[in-house]
Amino acid sequence: VGLSGSGKSTIVALLERFYEPTSGKILLDGRNISKLQLKWLRSQIGLVSQEPILFATTIFENIASGGNDISKEDVIAASKLANAHNFIMQLPDQYDTMCGEKGVTLSGGQKQRVAIARALIRKSKILVLDEATSALDNESERVVQAALNDMMDKTKMTTLVIAHRLSTIRNADKIIVLSEGSVVELGSHSQLMKLSGGLYKKLVEFQERPTSETFISTELSAKQVEGTNTIVRKYSVASNQHTTVNAEASEPIEADIKEVSIAQIMALTKPQRPYLIAGFTACLFQGFSMPVVALIIANVMSVMQKNYNLYLTTNDRQYLDTLYTDAREQSIIFLGIAVVIFLVSYVQTYSFRLIGEKLTTRLRNMYFQAIIRQNIGFFDQDGHTTGALTTDLSTNVTKVVAIAGENQSRIVQTIFTLVGALIISFSTGSWQLTLVMLCVIPLVIGATMYRSRRMKGQNITDSLKFSGSLATEAIVNVRTVSAFGLQESLVTKYDTLLTTPMQEGIRQAHFNGFINGVATFSTFAVYALIFWYGNKLIVDKSIDFQEMIRTLMTVLMAAQGMGQTAGWIGDSDA
Repeated sequence: VGLSGSGKSTIVALLERFYEPTSGKILLDGRNISKLQLKWLRSQIGLVSQEPILFATTIFENIASGGNDISKEDVIAASKLANAHNFIMQLPDQYDTMCGEKGVTLSGGQKQRVAIARALIRKSKILVLDEATSALDNESERVVQAALNDMMDKTKMTTLVIAHRLSTIRNADKIIVLSEGSVVELGSHSQLMKLSGGLYKKLVEFQERPTSETFISTELSAKQVEGTNTIVRKYSVASNQHTTVNAEASEPIEADIKEVSIAQIMALTKPQRPYLIAGFTACLFQGFSMPVVALIIANVMSVMQKNYNLYLTTNDRQYLDTLYTDAREQSIIFLGIAVVIFLVSYVQTYSFRLIGEKLTTRLRNMYFQAIIRQNIGFFDQDGHTTGALTTDLSTNVTKVVAIAGENQSRIVQTIFTLVGALIISFSTGSWQLTLVMLCVIPLVIGATMYRSRRMKGQNITDSLKFSGSLATEAIVNVRTVSAFGLQESLVTKYDTLLTTPMQEGIRQAHFNGFINGVATFSTFAVYALIFWYGNKLIVDKSIDFQEMIRTLMTVLMAAQGMGQTAGWIGDSDA
């Protein structure tokens, strides 16, 4: 015992070897515990902390996690010792009742009794109660303490009790009084009460002094209690007299999920409208740049082919000089286009990235506000653990932003690329080949879009929520995990939870590989069709080589742009 900050809980941390002492040593049966095997040491200690930590599983599994090969009878026996069996049997699913994250579906006293049962089921040689009965009412505390005393008498268990309520340690064989990290008094209750001016005696006298608060807490009438706020808890049962439980108020409510259009998402970007206009303008130039480049390449190839053929026919070097001059001029044009593309790429990327970051911040803020506005029953429901909600907060917002951010710019850019390709093909190339391209390109676009949709629709992010929740729970409650040696069981459970996402990923790999192959095949099939039909038109003298190469290069550039966009969208999981 001792005042707050005297070092009581630190002793527990050192005994469990959560920390190693910087000086001195702790002996167990004369042996330094730092020399003992850690797993064995902790298996000999049953710990009930001041704040009871329960996992988001059933009451049975929480209690059974205290030991190995635990039967239902063992769990019931430990629950009876901890005075928990009666309230558990009143719950809807009894021992199969889900505790929720950190035991949120149970009251503080109920959680504490379940935690005590978990410690008792270990049948360990040492039982550490770190203010274990602090959350219990006087009657429950008396019953639990009597049960603990009875068990200690039967099993000769060494019990280390840390308490603020000195009534819980009156019958202790030895009472150690701490002050500022040092032992100031040592003895039984009767011995310490004889010390004039002793710290323990002062603490006892202070706690035995009646206060107005005590009288108020014991004399509240049932009518007065009904006038106070009703405590809404999904599973907790009213223990003795005052707590009213409204089970119906926290029934899970099905969320009314509505589909949201792209227009509604884009409306969220209204504060960044100037950047949106600048970004779309850049998309226009960026989209048309690829067909223009294709046209220039086609012209260069045509001029080179024409002049070189004339040189071979006449052996006149002026045609080579003309070829060189044209190539130099086209190179300068290419350099100018490169500068323009650099500028518009910068504007496009900066504008939509800024829009995306602003929208991410806004949506995450809205999402977070929506989460903390929910009633407590919302957090009791499956899938609403801390890990799952934080995963949603991170990933779902990113998916929405991908629609209004850079992916949107790439889609718009691809549309302009396709429009530019059609305009250039009709005006400078072969209208016959362009019509053929116009007929088959929707098939390519359809296959590409289907591939992207499958990649997005079959993402395994949702499947990872449960494993993420388990990992979060284990890390947050690492002391409890370490104290009860739950590392191996949690790793096994985590591995099991990862099996489903892995299997889904393998199935997706097969299907997406097939779809990706179909999309790639359709693209090259279009190239083959253009080559075949273009050659036929040249033979029939319906078009010349220059018209065919212009159309072909334009198709190649447009297909390349669409392929890049589909790849980006698929990878983004938007």
